[in-house]
Amino acid sequence: MGFEGAERLKRREQWCVWVLCLVIFFTDAANGSTIPTFPFYSSGLGASIALIGLLASASGISTMLMAIPLGYLSDRIGRKKVMILGAACFILGPVAYSLSTEPLHLFPAQVILGIAKASTFSIGFVYITELAPIERRSLAQGLYLTSMGAGFTLGPLAGGLSAKVWGYATSFYLSSGFAFCALVLLFLLPEIKRENDMNRYRGGLFEGFRDVLRNPSLVAAGVANFFNSMLYSATMVYFPLYGKEVGLDESQVGMGLTVRGMVSTATRLPTGAAIMRLGALRLMIVGLGVSAITIMALPAFESLVLISVILGIQGIAFGIYLTSGNVFVTEEAPEGMKGAAIGAYSTFSNVSGVISPILLGTISARWGIRLSFRVAAVLALVGIAATLVYTRKGAPQLDPLKTT
Repeated sequence: MGFEGAERLKRREQWCVWVLCLVIFFTDAANGSTIPTFPFYSSGLGASIALIGLLASASGISTMLMAIPLGYLSDRIGRKKVMILGAACFILGPVAYSLSTEPLHLFPAQVILGIAKASTFSIGFVYITELAPIERRSLAQGLYLTSMGAGFTLGPLAGGLSAKVWGYATSFYLSSGFAFCALVLLFLLPEIKRENDMNRYRGGLFEGFRDVLRNPSLVAAGVANFFNSMLYSATMVYFPLYGKEVGLDESQVGMGLTVRGMVSTATRLPTGAAIMRLGALRLMIVGLGVSAITIMALPAFESLVLISVILGIQGIAFGIYLTSGNVFVTEEAPEGMKGAAIGAYSTFSNVSGVISPILLGTISARWGIRLSFRVAAVLALVGIAATLVYTRKGAPQLDPLKTT
């Protein structure tokens, strides 16, 4: 390839990276814009705190059931096709919210949004890893996660403000609009051809999942992801209800989550650089530990300013964890199994996404929302200890040729 051809290829790769970053920006804006409004909206339809937890679990169940099959499918048919499915689901889910007239009507929308999450965020991270040239891969990964954070910063603020000014239906249509932008942009991206990798790995879905679980480091990362998801549930499902309890409205809840999103976004590129020196798994543990401590401290505060400070610190910790966790898994998994590995990693989180809202909802209904934050934090600290113990078993590389 001549110099001019190499330059054209370089510009093409850079363009694809930026387009995918825009895709994930709009996708996470769609995802985040319903978070500050959904608990208020479902409560207005008559849902109890415990039922709100069950509704959150419905989304977690569908994500859990679909993460590994969709990750495996993306290894076979390509990341782009699976992400198109995810964007379409992000369009349909909020529309289904707007058509609901009672709490039980919200379950189908939650299932659709669970599929959307399984089809986009983690698979998109693998996609950008494949699109970017090796020498700029870390930068591309950091830009991807920063774009996610920027979208999640915009989403709750836009959703909360639009719900307060124009009503819940407007905020839901806004979410669908963000997802539609992502869908259009996806059609501009190329599909990555991986026939050689697909032929190298001859195992089926369950063989691949078993091979992932044979790697102690990947399992340790999955355990960490389980407890990170528990803290995420405490923040995203029960913080809006806690805010309502202490007198915050939808826009103020959205503001607190926006602060969290802004600092989380700002943390991701520096974390990518720090991984080179400190190691991804170590940073995962640090991020998870700090996140647990801040969630434990959250119910001690009631003013918007102090709550926003606590959420900001938690956002920094989450940004550290999110970046280091995704980098760790994509580096640990061999070619031809990255989609399956990221699906397995996500499954730990999704199992927690099913269990945690029910557990924390039960605690909140019986003993108050404040105790649910503290229980989540204590369990996460116990989970960190378990993760550290398991990592000492070593981390042998997976053999993608193994088909047992």
